[in-house]
Amino acid sequence: MAQRKQITWTELRVGLFVLAGLVLLAVAVFYVTGVNWGPKYSLKTFLPEVSDLQVGAPVSLDGLMVGNVQKLTINPHPADHMQNIQIDMRIDKRYQSLIRTDSQASLVTSGLLGNRYVNISRGSGQVVQNQGTIPGIAGNNMQEIVERGVELEANLGQLTQQVGDIIGAVRKGQGTIGKFIYDPSMYNHMNATVAKAESIVSGVQSGQGSIGKLVVSDELYNKVDATMGHAETIFGDIQAQKGTLGKLVYDPVVYDQTKQFLTNSNALLAGVRDGKGTLGKLVTDDSVFTNLRDASANVRDVTGKLNNGQGTMGKFFTDPQLYNNMTGLTGDMRLMIGDFRRDPKKFLHIKLSIF
Repeated sequence: MAQRKQITWTELRVGLFVLAGLVLLAVAVFYVTGVNWGPKYSLKTFLPEVSDLQVGAPVSLDGLMVGNVQKLTINPHPADHMQNIQIDMRIDKRYQSLIRTDSQASLVTSGLLGNRYVNISRGSGQVVQNQGTIPGIAGNNMQEIVERGVELEANLGQLTQQVGDIIGAVRKGQGTIGKFIYDPSMYNHMNATVAKAESIVSGVQSGQGSIGKLVVSDELYNKVDATMGHAETIFGDIQAQKGTLGKLVYDPVVYDQTKQFLTNSNALLAGVRDGKGTLGKLVTDDSVFTNLRDASANVRDVTGKLNNGQGTMGKFFTDPQLYNNMTGLTGDMRLMIGDFRRDPKKFLHIKLSIF
């Protein structure tokens, strides 16, 4: 009969120590990875692509890890491209009340080139039950981002080359900026301008010109000071109610007269609006307008008759015979006056007879 091997206390102590270390290691791994042994429930969503997404990848709720990806399945008969891939997830049941029917699932990349995981946004609809489905939205495809980065790098390279060409042209003194930096004529012009400015400033400091007199001479200051003194005197006289302006400002009689004038004017305008007086009748009575209209009509009729040669006055204006008769009468009168001047006795002969 085989002899039973007995375990010494030293071996038992080493085994217990190793077992305790393994337990501590497992607890540490679970703590670091965020594994929760609480109750779970299942959710699923559909996405157009899941490149670089692995089974067991984290599932977050607005950035907080609440579960992991359980299964990835190709949908054989998708209704549209948004349902190409089915993603089954296991979610901690503590967060079930925060995931609603209007929540959305999308793929998120950790960092620029990190691992991808599923992120769920919080909603405000009804709570999604076990084996429920939440809608998925397409996230940023890292391949597209990398391709755009390559395109951006190419554009930056082209831009760098263009900037280098511009800097080379500037160094050669080409263009306005190149001439400004390398052409000495610009410096000479600026130097001459500075010299002229210094000459002008020297002239101003020495009291030359209008600006120099304004800066150096006290004459303008004295005149302004004297003017201010006169203005203060005038204001003092006004405040003392001297002169016409002082009375206009402080004398209540002017105010009373103005108020009375406005009152009378208002009364006059009220009388005119009521049709009182001649002016009121002119403003409100239609008979004056009717009479003027009839008079203008009569004048228009008379003028028409004159233009048509009707009546004595019409013939006077339009009949040429009257003009001819007047011309002939004038000629006869001129001949008679000539005869009278030559022989007045012919026209002044007086015959006396005695009965």
